[in-house]
Amino acid sequence: MSNPTNMLLDIFPTEIIIRLLAQLDPISLLRCRLVCRLLRDIIAETVTFNYDIELAITGQEDGESCHLSPAQKLEMLRSHQAYWTELRWSTETVYTMKGGGLWELFGNILAQKHVEQSFTFVQLPSTYRNIPEREWTVEVDVPQRILDFGVDPSQDLLMLIEMPRSRTLLQQYYRIHVQTMSTAEKHPLITGSDVIDHRASSNHTSFSIQISSEHVGILFRARQAGPKNELLIWEWKTGRKKFHLRGNEFQSFCFLSDEHVVLTLMSSPEIYVEAALVIVDFEREGPDEKTFRNITHGLAFSLPEFGPSAEPLMFTVRSDPSPLWSPHSDLHVPFHISQDARMFVASLWVRNISFLDHLTLFVPKSTLLSRVDSLGPMSASLLLPWEAWGPTGSRMTKLDIFSAMGFDSWSCHDHGTKFIIPECSSRTQNRFTIQVFDFNQYSVKRAVSQGAKVSPTDISALAHLECDSSLCVTAPTVFRAGEIFRNEVRTCLPYRWIAKVIPSARNDCSAMCSEDSIILVDSESLNPSYRVFSF
Repeated sequence: MSNPTNMLLDIFPTEIIIRLLAQLDPISLLRCRLVCRLLRDIIAETVTFNYDIELAITGQEDGESCHLSPAQKLEMLRSHQAYWTELRWSTETVYTMKGGGLWELFGNILAQKHVEQSFTFVQLPSTYRNIPEREWTVEVDVPQRILDFGVDPSQDLLMLIEMPRSRTLLQQYYRIHVQTMSTAEKHPLITGSDVIDHRASSNHTSFSIQISSEHVGILFRARQAGPKNELLIWEWKTGRKKFHLRGNEFQSFCFLSDEHVVLTLMSSPEIYVEAALVIVDFEREGPDEKTFRNITHGLAFSLPEFGPSAEPLMFTVRSDPSPLWSPHSDLHVPFHISQDARMFVASLWVRNISFLDHLTLFVPKSTLLSRVDSLGPMSASLLLPWEAWGPTGSRMTKLDIFSAMGFDSWSCHDHGTKFIIPECSSRTQNRFTIQVFDFNQYSVKRAVSQGAKVSPTDISALAHLECDSSLCVTAPTVFRAGEIFRNEVRTCLPYRWIAKVIPSARNDCSAMCSEDSIILVDSESLNPSYRVFSF
């Protein structure tokens, strides 16, 4: 018997059907392939449909400034993804570590400060996205020593925190310079002064800078227990302050969207929680200084209740790149990571009797954004219980403690949905091994449907790591009741995993990743360096 759908579609020319299908999103195209043989064949034979579908499954967006054909882009995309899945890089390059003590990795740019007031930028190459290697150095004209810096290559943006010129016991005067990466001159999009001033009420020992589109956020961490941490968000083009939070309850932050930030919260008596991720709508909060309790548009995502012998010590969160990031149009890349493909990686150190444990919590952007309509006043103890979001919307695992030692120092472990961590233990036969986790859900589902090997347990439970063999993990990670948490904790967000031994690498190296590279950081040898493996 003839398929009624085929009979109906047969009256339309193929060109008309293609035009109709072109109005659909890639996921709808995938569903249409199941309707009938005619639609399946038309979609399979149309290169633009195949390219759009591959972009959606791999968490990528089309590079509109690239003039290659969809067929050429599709071939490059499949190669890029296949080599990442198998960890088959095309080049290896070593870059000497500068002596300035400051560095940044953002958007395939490795930035380092020299001992003097200069910076070297390296554009890391990519064979499969046609990105050439490029290196340049700029001299900055800042009177005092630079304490920290942030970059955004897509906007040619360099932001510098200058050491306070006049320091007293009660106040610090910080100056944040807004310049270009290309020339270290005033950024052309600045509408007023190229310096943002901030008068802090205490001395600060470290800083965290994050740039997201038109906003820059800086966390000023207090040197001592008495003074308070400060988080400020400005529009960097105008210098206008958008948000100002003071307190020691929060330890880190990162942008979730163009109007939301994620904070890590520790031991807050206001909402009776030991540790939580907190979403805040900074646009609606306004620029006036406030404490955590005064937030009127927030929501805390509670972690599980800790056991009586477990004490959380430090809780941080990171997500790279920033939510609205896309590469500079001058690069002409064929494709780049989608703005929806973001993973928030939280690092939690816990003292458990006389032992120290390190937990890593992976939370997709979609898990957090799904609750933004529930924001409200934190004074009302607005708290989302762990059971309402954590078990199916995240994955929590315990890292080898020696692998975790450099976790918070060299913190660029994630990019998009990928996460990298080194390990050198009995599980790896004491060989330096890198592990790559990919939480792209569409990619995992496709791999499983195509017969990829599925691990019977979470990777953390394996006694031996089999290298050069990709695994899909759908089994839950389980913490037994009383192990760290009061009750049993299960998380089951699926992911894809692969490990690879790196020859001649020191056991104490750290690892970072960007869109096209894996970077080994050797900071302890006589000749400190970055060893870059590029795809």
